[in-house]
Amino acid sequence: MKFDWNLEAERDLWRAICAPKSWHTSEGTTHPRSLYWFLNVAWGAKFFLRSHPEQPQWLYDPIHEPYAVWLQTHLLAWKKHALSGKPGRYHIASVLPRGYGKTVSATKAGSLWSHLDEPDMTTLICSATADLSRDILEAVASVVSGNDPDSWFVWLYGDWKKGARTWKPREALVSGYRKAGNISESTYDISATDIGMTGYHHRQHWWDDPLIANKIREGRDAYLRSAHTAVNASYNALLTNGLMALTLTRYLDDDIAGRHFREEGISTWTGMPCPHMALFDKVEFGAGIWHVFFYQTEDELTGEPTHPILWTKQAIKEAKSRDPEDFSCQQQNNPGSGERAPLVEAQLPYLYMTYEDFHWQRQIEWATIHIDTAFKTKENVRTGDDSAIVVWLKDATGTGILYLDTELCRSSNEWREEDFNKELIKVCLNLRRRGIFIRAITDEMEPGGKAGSYKNRLLGILRSAGFNMGEDQFIQLNRTSNKRARIRTAAGHWAEGYVRILLNKQNGEWHLNPTIRKLFSQILRIDVVSHEDLADAATDGFIRELWAPPTSNPGIPGGEGATPLRPWDTDLKDIGRGPTNEEVRQLDIERQELLDEGYLSPGHGWDEDYSLPREPV
Repeated sequence: MKFDWNLEAERDLWRAICAPKSWHTSEGTTHPRSLYWFLNVAWGAKFFLRSHPEQPQWLYDPIHEPYAVWLQTHLLAWKKHALSGKPGRYHIASVLPRGYGKTVSATKAGSLWSHLDEPDMTTLICSATADLSRDILEAVASVVSGNDPDSWFVWLYGDWKKGARTWKPREALVSGYRKAGNISESTYDISATDIGMTGYHHRQHWWDDPLIANKIREGRDAYLRSAHTAVNASYNALLTNGLMALTLTRYLDDDIAGRHFREEGISTWTGMPCPHMALFDKVEFGAGIWHVFFYQTEDELTGEPTHPILWTKQAIKEAKSRDPEDFSCQQQNNPGSGERAPLVEAQLPYLYMTYEDFHWQRQIEWATIHIDTAFKTKENVRTGDDSAIVVWLKDATGTGILYLDTELCRSSNEWREEDFNKELIKVCLNLRRRGIFIRAITDEMEPGGKAGSYKNRLLGILRSAGFNMGEDQFIQLNRTSNKRARIRTAAGHWAEGYVRILLNKQNGEWHLNPTIRKLFSQILRIDVVSHEDLADAATDGFIRELWAPPTSNPGIPGGEGATPLRPWDTDLKDIGRGPTNEEVRQLDIERQELLDEGYLSPGHGWDEDYSLPREPV
């Protein structure tokens, strides 16, 4: 049967659906799934995957439809902001697992979609290497010139190669769609970490996977510095009301996303819950500038795959077994959280304890103060190391549990020696005011033959403040060797339950101050953080001179730790209840045995109203 299908009407319909500000209203309202359909139809992702069943079928509506809606929402919000004439760059970040099609969806299709309603838009594509940037640009050039057989772009919006002033798919494009003739920047241009920035100022910069895992392994510090320098240079070249977009996976806490998220903060977080809240110690979550879409391969709460077409439970299990650290980065976007991590973030809430409960239930034996003094060396100051103060409290029950006094923990990378000393005096005064004995202060030995110089100065300052500490109370340690191994061992003690974290609640929620968030980040991600100052200081609480686990523990086979009584434990539930019949029978048997052996007289049994003679005081 022959149908008289109106192809022009179909083209008009799809042209309107797939472009911003062109849906069928007089106001030019954008279709709510415009970018989603642009990715599927105009770019041709749906048609490509259908015609190439041998390729991984990454396009998955439960993920990519909400992702495209999120991306469209923020691209339109940026455009609206730019039209207001107000300065201020707009920041978005797509943090998705490797293989989830984030480059096609965002850097390629998303950036091109933003050109449709603005012929004079300018875009810079950036990546870890020039070749990767060129690959992205070549894909865009293929779509807009009609060379991609799966794309409807040219059928809907015309051939942008026709009339182009510059058409170098491996360098730059000035499309035939452009209207203005006085714009210096290309429609599309490229840059990369390894080739540096041009002198132009584009309206949007898209950084797509600015790091390569192998290069991090070869020389992490130098490579990271060059990558951060390149991204910062790009940021300075962006127009003051431009769009800064990151499309990437995570590798380290101080990778591109990690540093910018920490320093500039998060505005909104969409997709899956953030698994590394401890990272955000500088800017309160929700008060920053970055809008983030985040996804993981495995749901850390349920253990289920998020994309069952790409990943099964068995595939995830095999990937974790093969390289858990790599899986935690490239698939989970949660660096340092691999299967071999001694402590994971989900364990921390079980260690929380309110100050109120602590003071009610525990008797404090002493406090130990552990310091890290970055100001001693210019190298530590230059690299941004913190000077840190960590305070542990030890109760008198012998359980082996240390209590982290979070209100007294401090850190800063801006303190000079006199600033640090003032903070330390405040901590000591707080403990004295609470009647807590300071058992010891620990610090790292001074380098370069100056051992003991700072110790003597600090002891003099403490004595002048009324703290007559002996030489044996100031313990100097060599922290330069096996630092991460020591932190890993200490993290194991956290996981074993030898730590309680004292916190206050605000509106029913646990309050974590920035210093504690930073400490959590360092001890949870031992192998990926750039600074370990707080974690390093906290590790001293477990040195042999100050701490040892209990020698026996009836509650745990093997006797390697102690379990404190908790409100839900059977031992406490037994208090206050009447004896069972069996227990009464056992008491009668024991009483008769004592009578038979002469330890009790018949008149002084447990069922008699008997008390010892009393004498007046």
